[in-house]
Amino acid sequence: MRKLNRAIGESLKLLYNYRCQICGENISARYGVNIVESHHLDPFVKSLNNNPENQVIICPNHHRIIHRARPVFVRRKLIFVYNNGVEERIMVNQHL
Repeated sequence: MRKLNRAIGESLKLLYNYRCQICGENISARYGVNIVESHHLDPFVKSLNNNPENQVIICPNHHRIIHRARPVFVRRKLIFVYNNGVEERIMVNQHL
């Protein structure tokens, strides 16, 4: 059993200055707060992989969409591919 170390995700959030790696936005800056989320590319509950290379920092909107639509992440291209053909590239990257 491996315990999730939240400090890794928090460090990545700081690295990206609370900006989404997909849209590049800090959607919460206008309100004087920092809201961004860490998403595990390979689900932590299955992989127990909490390493930085298994996480992307994304806004809550992209996080919800990814969980609902379940796109495939193509690591060599740093792109999410959705079933309907939509592709979204990781635009801001300093750790993958």
